[in-house]
Amino acid sequence: MSSGLPRVPATFAPTARAREALAALPTVAVLRAPRGFGKSSTAAQWLRRPDLPDRDVVWVSLPPRGLAGPAFWHAVDLALERAGLESAAAVGWDGLAMRARERRRRLVLVVDGLDRVEDRRVDDELVALVQAHAELHLVLLMRAQRPVEALARVAADTVVLTREHLALDAPAVADLARRTGRAVRPEEARWLAAELGGWPGLLRAALLTAGRGPEDELVLDTASLADYVRLVLQDDELAAVAEDLTALAVPERITAEVAAHLVGRHVLPGALARAQAAGLVAGEGPLAFPTVVRDLLRRILREDCPARYRELNRTMMEHRGRAGDALAALRHAVRTQEPDAVLGVVEDGWAALVAHPTEVRAALAEVPVDLLARSAKGLVALEHLRPAQVPPAFLLALVSGLRPGVPWQDDPVGAPAPADVGEVPELLVQLGTRLLLDADVLRATHAFADAAVRAGADGATAAPARAGAALGLVLLGHTDAARRFLPGEGGDAPGDALTALATRVGPALLALDALVAPAPPDPNVDLPAPLAALEGLALYVRATAAVPAGEGAGLVGELERFRHGPAGQAPLAAGLALAALADLHLAHGRGDRARALFTGAATPPDRPFVGAARARVALYAGEHELALRLSARAPELAAVCPRPAVELSLVRAVAAHRTGRPHVAGEALDLATSLAESTGILRPFLLVPRADLDQLATTLPRARALLARPELTVRGETMPTPNRPVNLSRSELRVLVELSSGRPVTHVARRLFVSESTVKTQVRSIYRKLDVHSRAEALGRARALGILPPA
Repeated sequence: MSSGLPRVPATFAPTARAREALAALPTVAVLRAPRGFGKSSTAAQWLRRPDLPDRDVVWVSLPPRGLAGPAFWHAVDLALERAGLESAAAVGWDGLAMRARERRRRLVLVVDGLDRVEDRRVDDELVALVQAHAELHLVLLMRAQRPVEALARVAADTVVLTREHLALDAPAVADLARRTGRAVRPEEARWLAAELGGWPGLLRAALLTAGRGPEDELVLDTASLADYVRLVLQDDELAAVAEDLTALAVPERITAEVAAHLVGRHVLPGALARAQAAGLVAGEGPLAFPTVVRDLLRRILREDCPARYRELNRTMMEHRGRAGDALAALRHAVRTQEPDAVLGVVEDGWAALVAHPTEVRAALAEVPVDLLARSAKGLVALEHLRPAQVPPAFLLALVSGLRPGVPWQDDPVGAPAPADVGEVPELLVQLGTRLLLDADVLRATHAFADAAVRAGADGATAAPARAGAALGLVLLGHTDAARRFLPGEGGDAPGDALTALATRVGPALLALDALVAPAPPDPNVDLPAPLAALEGLALYVRATAAVPAGEGAGLVGELERFRHGPAGQAPLAAGLALAALADLHLAHGRGDRARALFTGAATPPDRPFVGAARARVALYAGEHELALRLSARAPELAAVCPRPAVELSLVRAVAAHRTGRPHVAGEALDLATSLAESTGILRPFLLVPRADLDQLATTLPRARALLARPELTVRGETMPTPNRPVNLSRSELRVLVELSSGRPVTHVARRLFVSESTVKTQVRSIYRKLDVHSRAEALGRARALGILPPA
């Protein structure tokens, strides 16, 4: 028999930890967690279980207002009477216990909202009751900790469930999604569990209101979720500190110092306790909102108190600016909705912010053009950071043959120059260097070339500007323009590191790409710490020279050390090292190691030169369809990035030829031929099988003529023969995996529940498909093809 057991939603399921903790019926069960964590549903479903002892359940729901002790016991009596039992006031607790014994039933008293009882003596009285009466059990639901929890642990068989027991982990979120008819992918379940702090109520609301974006990504309805959190903030427990909690959501990270700036130092301890009780923060440590919860609190503040929201962000902007955190200051400046504030942060934090062009671009979107044009930094930001794409005028100049000092567009008529316009070239060199390190080679080249135009004959800035542009042009593949920008041979030694690097690396890479003999000199140059990542260019040139010579084994270790060191973390350095390693491994027959570079947790930089190396690895692994997909961008890149476009086109030609797509193969080889004729870049023709190119060129006179050039005929094959596609059956794959463990055939047969002769037949088939003659050869070939993971 039960009275007032709440209805449990059909989609509800208790967490695994809650089920484990409530496996039996303890004397006292405490469920302490914030609102929306399913305390009532967990208790109600548990108390309906048929395997628990026979029991009468009396559910006491307390009103939201505070209760004195007598009022609480009166509410208990009313619940007893509703359950068809006599009240304690009428027969006493001894009488209720005696009647329970006579019926051979337990009496379970559920108090929902015990923390609303103001008289703490009730806690002692409840514990005394269960100590005196073995037939009585207590289930206490509360949001905040009470003395009864500690008292019961000492005096009785007690189980305590907290937020950690009731919070949903990723599997529980996925299960809830299935129950609500809103299935999510495993990675989405993990993200939801982390970003919403495992909060069941908020997660349920998120799943019920979420939708799917154009690419089938999960999109939360933040308006509905903000309404849910707004209701939580209106609870009696939070109403007094709701304004403080929304204010503390403004910064990314809360410290005592930040809290003092925003709401006063004395507020943080109380706000922390209430936020934890409400489920807004996880754990018992410092105040840290889950990301989505923090964003919802910010939204509530922005919608309900917009002036205060802007003022608090202004305060944080100034605070983070003084602390030297320019990026955080910029984010707060954007939220002030004051263009002057945004521009002020950009100017003050320029050196740090050029490393974050995407964020600066978004921040400057609402700053008026005339305001930006009033200062040198604003002008550079306007022309190089705010646009989402490189201007068409520069792209046209680039493909037409960029020339040093020649502008590609006229200055706006009547546009006044800022007072500090003389600083623009140096600022552009700083920006170009940062973009180059970030592997945004096209935008870097634009910045450097603009700096060269604006600097004119000013040697202090003109030299590094031209050098930076030359490096960008070499990497893009605009060889004639690169030679025009490169520092002249002879003369005084370069006065800056960028010019010194361009002087050594630029001609070396141009010579290697053109297959010009003799071999270029060692391009190494001493670099200052801020430019240490550009050592990747020198290593890339050395590896490029080593590949056709069949050398470079010692370079692998050097590249690996560089790639995993601090300088190798910059995107340009990481990408160049990766591309160099891939070609070195392929050239030395280590296809498995080349393929392993592009698998695992670390995602390679998404840049054309990395994409070309990845496509080549796929081709040599026999993954022709993957090679075709990875090389599909070749025509798109041809005009602006001809160097990687040549590489991708040749991979595409061979992959299409080997998969019976003659039209695609012919188009790709024709594009590679055109690009090679216009740029002089020939080296990529040595990185794919010559026999395939010769077969394709029989119907392409220009390609046939190019392949007949002495530079391409006097050299042998640089790379080994590509693997042909291997298709193993499911049973053969299982046998191959077992073979990799080192087990003998007899053990493999037992593990797979097949006969030994069946395994031997499958092994012979595996050897035939892999074109090998031994287990060791089969395992090595399978790893090279990516069928097995690297050893």
